[in-house]
Amino acid sequence: MITHISRSFPAQPLPAFFLDHRLFIDTSSLLPNADASLRKFTSILTLSHTPTKTYVATSAPRDGKKSNDVPTAPTVITIPSSSLETFTQLVGTKLQPQWAHRQSLILENGTSLSLGTNDEWTVRLGDLKIPSRPNQAGSTIRALALEISYNDDSEVTALGGDGGDASVHEDDEGMIRSFLESLLEGTGVRIDASTNARALFRKTGIKSEENPKPLAPSSAADFSLATLYMDMLRGPRG
Repeated sequence: MITHISRSFPAQPLPAFFLDHRLFIDTSSLLPNADASLRKFTSILTLSHTPTKTYVATSAPRDGKKSNDVPTAPTVITIPSSSLETFTQLVGTKLQPQWAHRQSLILENGTSLSLGTNDEWTVRLGDLKIPSRPNQAGSTIRALALEISYNDDSEVTALGGDGGDASVHEDDEGMIRSFLESLLEGTGVRIDASTNARALFRKTGIKSEENPKPLAPSSAADFSLATLYMDMLRGPRG
């Protein structure tokens, strides 16, 4: 697929794509007869986009008394990536009565490409894996992670699959889907509902209280991008 894209489009290599995601769930949701829809999550995420920062997010519980209820936006902070292992150990040991480890996913040595005559597009892809354990021969591949970014004044990021986010205009979503189809043409790769693919479409690098400068440089935290990845990697059922 990478060879096909490089041959079919004007492509320039970018730094390697990687991520590390560790997910914890509140232990009260594991009790008998607990309502899983009220489950809370803590995500710890490191992305190659901002390699010196690790994002930590804790979700607020849904209000089970409301119909059509939507989860409250999580509280997201950053810590130095050098503190990743120490912080994860803290959550997994000292806070074990409150948080239980759910899953870990990694993507190592992925590919990042800048496409288009004016670098309008950025494509990142790689194998999403469960880290190997001492009694395993190697990592277990779970999925192909594919990110497509359209680089304009309101950078739109999508992760390949089926579905969408209302914060992105349907014309923008359609444009990204069409570009994805052109990328996959001739590769034999399918990304649709029949392959259990998921997608989220969202504007990233957007202005917020935490990130007052839209489209901040890679050294600055991008909370909207981090939240997008956490939602994707957590999966529909957490």
